[in-house]
Amino acid sequence: MHYESFAPTDSLKKLVKEYWIFENEDPTIQAQKIIPDGFSEIIIHYGESYRINLSGRWEPQASMLFSSQISKFFFLENTGRSGIIGIKLHPTAFYELFQKDVADYTDRVVALDETLHGKVYDLRTLKQHDISINQRVQLAENWLEGQLQNLQPQSKVKHCVESIFASHGMIDIDQMAEDVQLSTRQLERLFKKVIGLSPKFYCRIIRFNYIFEVMKEQKDSWIRTALQSGFFDQSHFIKNFKEFTGEEPSNYGFDDVNLANFFLKK
Repeated sequence: MHYESFAPTDSLKKLVKEYWIFENEDPTIQAQKIIPDGFSEIIIHYGESYRINLSGRWEPQASMLFSSQISKFFFLENTGRSGIIGIKLHPTAFYELFQKDVADYTDRVVALDETLHGKVYDLRTLKQHDISINQRVQLAENWLEGQLQNLQPQSKVKHCVESIFASHGMIDIDQMAEDVQLSTRQLERLFKKVIGLSPKFYCRIIRFNYIFEVMKEQKDSWIRTALQSGFFDQSHFIKNFKEFTGEEPSNYGFDDVNLANFFLKK
């Protein structure tokens, strides 16, 4: 099993958080839980196909996908050997690049060619089996570079997202709206269009993600972890954690080698 991540070039670092590769030559079928992390992704499978369970039913996945913001955990399952490259986009990037109302894709993982139509032709090369990891990343970079001509920056929402990350999700929404000279309702509408979630719910996801940063430094006190992560008490902390993972923190495998921890723990 092999995970690896790559930083984008300077021209794309405001749009792309990272590229990631996951390869596994073991064909054993294994279901894996995916947990919200606040980012959307473009995903290309060059290994065997996967199945997805978003709402209690397993369905086959396309080989090229757009995974938007998710508000709850879901499951993926391989059907054989795995080979995946992911383009993890900064939260505003999909809208900035393609001007698609991201709220239409929330809690969905959709076939990329149905979403972007003719714009994905050059990405099909990534599905080839006989190219290196570095070549895959370079091809993804080249494709994204070709989309920059249509870029429409969203400075107000981007500023808000940066504030949310800087505060670990612990920020006042009304004040944030005032900072970008919008009413709270205007910000909510714009945020849903560009990000796919309300700013309040997005803050909850980022605060939840911060738990994993805290847990890397201390594992001896759930109360300290809860308080440092912005929760008023341990019960509120446990309820929030269970909502996003389906498990209580005491039962969660923070040290397990899986896709969820790969993204959240780094």
